[in-house]
Amino acid sequence: MAFAALVMFLQFGLWSGGDIATPPSATTATTANWQAEPDNLLNKTSAAKSGGPNSPKLTATSEDQASENSQLLSLIYVPPIRPAKPERIIPVEGSHEHRNWLILSIAQHSAAAFDAYSTRQAISSGAREDDPLMRPFAQSSAIYAAIQGGPVILDFAARRMQRSGNNLIRKTWWLPQSISTGMFLFSGVHNLHVASRR
Repeated sequence: MAFAALVMFLQFGLWSGGDIATPPSATTATTANWQAEPDNLLNKTSAAKSGGPNSPKLTATSEDQASENSQLLSLIYVPPIRPAKPERIIPVEGSHEHRNWLILSIAQHSAAAFDAYSTRQAISSGAREDDPLMRPFAQSSAIYAAIQGGPVILDFAARRMQRSGNNLIRKTWWLPQSISTGMFLFSGVHNLHVASRR
């Protein structure tokens, strides 16, 4: 910043012939002329804008500077604009995957409710719950709500898998819900066999 200020100071000093200070008489005269002839100044400004006889002309020096500036601008490298990679949109809503997800969700929650019902039947006939997570709820109807926690998490996981960018994950989205449904059905049938033996 200090270097730039020094360069500007030197340029101004060289341009004005090395004498930076303006004599007070010249300042006073300039001020007097400015105040005395405001209409003259206004006429000169409008004539310059309209291209009148007093308008500034382009000289060879200004044309050289303009061509030099344009050459400098042509040296600036502007990288080519590449089109953005289109984002892959995987439609889920309204498709048969959404319908299948909904069917598997209903089947999974129904199987979980069947498991809860069969657990209550087995416990009422004298059996005990082996699952430590379900054991606190096995003695009451709260087991019907508690057992739905796992299916809700697996529904969410399957939904995320449907929207995955990985082709293999997207094609196997149905596995968590299907395996969970099978396990609930197996547990429910097992519980009914235990209840019938007692």
